[in-house]
Amino acid sequence: MAVLDVPGARLHHTVTGSGPTLLCIPGGAADSAMFTPIAGLLAEHYTVITYDPRGISHSTLDDPDEQQRIEVHADDVLRLLDSVSEEPAMIFASSGGCMQAFELVTHHPGRVRTLVAHEPPLTSLLAEQPDIDPDELLHIHREHGIEAAMGKFMADAGFEAGGEALPPEMRKNMEFFVVHLMKMIGDFTPDYAALKASGTRIVVGVGKESAGQPAHEAAVLAAGRLGVEPAYFPGDHGGFAAEAAAFAPLLREILGV
Repeated sequence: MAVLDVPGARLHHTVTGSGPTLLCIPGGAADSAMFTPIAGLLAEHYTVITYDPRGISHSTLDDPDEQQRIEVHADDVLRLLDSVSEEPAMIFASSGGCMQAFELVTHHPGRVRTLVAHEPPLTSLLAEQPDIDPDELLHIHREHGIEAAMGKFMADAGFEAGGEALPPEMRKNMEFFVVHLMKMIGDFTPDYAALKASGTRIVVGVGKESAGQPAHEAAVLAAGRLGVEPAYFPGDHGGFAAEAAAFAPLLREILGV
C-alpha cells in the first residue's frame, strides 16, 4: 500500500493491474477493503486504484476534528488520479462516495471519461424521505455507543443490521462516519445541469436485489434527473463485493474499455 500526501491528510492507496485508469471510491464508513473481491478481476483490464478516504482506516488526518467537506474529498480523488496518470480516467463510486465523484466531474469535467455511480443515496429526491437524522444519530452515539447509532442508521436506510460487536478498526471508521461524514454526504446536492453538460458519461447503477431501499429508489430518480436509464447490477447495495464475479463483467461492459 502506497501513501500520497495531500493537504491535511495522508491517503493510503493501492495501484494494481495495467490499462486505463479506474479509481474506486468507497462510501460511508467503508475503506479500500470493500473493493478487494472485485479489484483483482478488474485489474486484468485496468490500472485499478483503491484507497482509504481521509479519516478512514489507514488514511490519517493532521486535524482529526476538522470539518469534512465534499470539495476536499473530491480534490483527494483528483490528486490520486494525477499521481497515476494524467489521461482521462474512469471512476466506479459506491453509495456516499458518489458525492465526491459528482463534485469532481462538476468542476473537472474533462478529467473523467466515465463515471459509474452505484446507488448514490440522494434521498432528498424521495417523496417519503427515510428518517435518517445525523443529529439524532450523534446523540445515540454519545448516549448509547456506536453500535446503537449504526443499528438505527442501518434500519432507517433499509439495510440489514449485523448485530455483532464491531472490530476496533470498523468501530473507529463508523464513529468517524457518524460524527464527520454523514451530514457532509446528506447535505450534498449534485448540480445536475453541470453534470449533464460535463461531457463525462455518467451511468447510475442500482442493485437488482435492493429495490425498495431508499438508496436504490433515490438512485433511480437521480438517473432520471440526469436523463439516463439506471443500469441494473447483480446483488444489492454492496453487490460489487458480495457478487463480484457476476458484477465485474457487467461493469467492464458498461465502461466499454
